[in-house]
Amino acid sequence: MPGRGPMMWRTAGCCAGDGQVTQVDIYGNGLTVGIVGLKAAFEQLYALGLDPDDSLGDELLAMVKEARNYVPRSAEQAYKAALLREYAAFCARKGRVSG
Repeated sequence: MPGRGPMMWRTAGCCAGDGQVTQVDIYGNGLTVGIVGLKAAFEQLYALGLDPDDSLGDELLAMVKEARNYVPRSAEQAYKAALLREYAAFCARKGRVSG
């Protein structure tokens, strides 16, 4: 039945953001979490010309939370590191090298 179960969680409308779910390995152990709206956040930061440095970690985390993704307080530092790593890879794919 449409609108029930896991498919509902992967479609636009259930959460803020663009509705796209990006899988991110937070702890580097091969287990991923789905983050809604991450690509849109990366596109926005990239358009502003922001490089992936440590000062951007708080902003990335705030954007992820604003898109209604749950981030346990105990995992915030790990999320910041993973989000910065993913944003650096995103920038590299787009052709911008930080530094």
